[in-house]
Amino acid sequence: MKCRAKLRFSMLSFLLLLFAASPVFGDNGGKRLALIVGMSNYAIAGSLPNATRDAEAFSGFLQSKGFEADLVLNADRKSFAEALSRFARKIGPQDIALFYFAGHGMQLHGENFLIGTDARLESEFDVPAETVALSEIINALEKRARISLVFLDACRNNPLANKLNVDVDGATRGGATRGLAPIETQGAGTLVAFAAAPGQVAADGTDGHSPFTRALIANLSGPGLEVGTAFKRVVRDVRKDTGGKQSPQILSSLSLEFYFGPETPTAASTQTAPSTAVDPAELEAEADFKKALRVGTPRIWRFFVAKHRTGEYAELGRQALAQIDPATARGQNSTPQTIESRLLPSKEARRSVQLALAATGLEIGTADGVFGEQTRTAIRQYQSRNQQPSNGFISERTAKALGIAVSQDIDGVYSATKAREYKIDDLRGLETDGRVLRAVECLPRYDTVYGAFQGHLYVVVRYLYVPASVAQYWAKSCGAHLATITSDAENEFVASLFNSDENFFNTGYDPNGGVSYKMGPWIGLVQASQGREPRGGWGWDDGEPLTYSKWFANMPNEHKKGDDVGMYYAHREGRADLKSLRVTTWDDMGPQDATGSFLLEFE
Repeated sequence: MKCRAKLRFSMLSFLLLLFAASPVFGDNGGKRLALIVGMSNYAIAGSLPNATRDAEAFSGFLQSKGFEADLVLNADRKSFAEALSRFARKIGPQDIALFYFAGHGMQLHGENFLIGTDARLESEFDVPAETVALSEIINALEKRARISLVFLDACRNNPLANKLNVDVDGATRGGATRGLAPIETQGAGTLVAFAAAPGQVAADGTDGHSPFTRALIANLSGPGLEVGTAFKRVVRDVRKDTGGKQSPQILSSLSLEFYFGPETPTAASTQTAPSTAVDPAELEAEADFKKALRVGTPRIWRFFVAKHRTGEYAELGRQALAQIDPATARGQNSTPQTIESRLLPSKEARRSVQLALAATGLEIGTADGVFGEQTRTAIRQYQSRNQQPSNGFISERTAKALGIAVSQDIDGVYSATKAREYKIDDLRGLETDGRVLRAVECLPRYDTVYGAFQGHLYVVVRYLYVPASVAQYWAKSCGAHLATITSDAENEFVASLFNSDENFFNTGYDPNGGVSYKMGPWIGLVQASQGREPRGGWGWDDGEPLTYSKWFANMPNEHKKGDDVGMYYAHREGRADLKSLRVTTWDDMGPQDATGSFLLEFE
């Protein structure tokens, strides 16, 4: 039996971040365009008989759903590239672009490749010339389309990749065949679906089609089914057809819903549906799953799998987390024990739980901050009384019911690394840091990147053209302040937030100074009116003195009168490409200056 395997990413996701105000069904002035590629007849890598049949069937399905579909079968590398080029030229900014691939794929040295039929791959140096980089396909779609949809059904049993694996990495490494390497999408509307979960082999099928493609065609276009719900049915059918050996993968951060078929159920579909009791827990899991798809960050998926531990949506959530954060998916961070340890890091925190349990009349023994069998029994009894999973470990839900304030999460980036908009309704019920909820609610429609360092939450806000006065206004409105930087470690952390996205900067060339400049976010660095010019009187707008500084060379220089506010800044001599310039230094600016972002700090 031949195989198809899901191609693995750690950061690829269903990023359908749209800018419309209603669910997407395909109008909005744009076209539905598709390129469907099926590769069966490989010169060296062997035959995949069902790949072209699957491509033909999926092409017909898409045409019935209003897609203008280009079908390419058994293409060599040159023809494959030409088809992609033609497809990219057709895509407009309001269009939905879909790419489907059935055939061989591989990764090598962190780069991902799809393989044409003529590939021989005698050495690793042949890979760029004989394959097409997946990142180039995705980037081409993202730059042009409003929404990019990618479906990958690629064979794991790839003799070419196996050979390179041995030649390049050694027989025990498996570097060329373990799915695709992590990549990061640049756009705000990308969907990626996989035929199988990590570590699984996807069956080619015995009836002319793979179980994955057959399930896609059968389930994607159900009336009233958005993609997340439809994919649950795809998973169910593939599992059934393969005896549980294969489970398709979905990753997403859809901000709105996408429908292949009608947005509302038909009368027939509602009448024929069996009348069954609705499980409130399953409804909540489905609602949270859709939220997690739209947010799509490792943090939110961790919260989802911690909250929902059983059922079909729980399994889908674990698969999503396995793609984004493999360490967590292996159970290192999401077991009941580790969740409790994170929430209650100190003996005093555990003692407060024991006292709260005792206050409800439960027997806990001595309130000593040590959870022995008596305390575990009391926790289970309390959870059972409150209709919670009775595992005897404190979860966020149990702590909240007891009225216990739990520890904030560990430091790190909470959001995606690229700035985008987050919806408050998508975070509620999953996000546990109230400061995040406050920030997102205060800054609707603004793209952000945010994370925590030493108990402080930092939010970088993208703004088209923002003077210091506007940044100060938003800080006050949100109950925050422009960031205060007190150490090199803190400076490096906040710099990591905004250096991940060039859109946070205002760049240009100053002919008077003969420099190419890169202006980053405003921070809370201010010079008092009575300060000594040009280097004295600087402090932070929250009242903290300036004990640490990271001025750019020869700054502050009071270049213009009133340059009394600080921002991240750097420059290079002459006309220069600044994309590779990482900005960690500051400059003094004034009311006439503006940049592309500001940095808020929430206590």
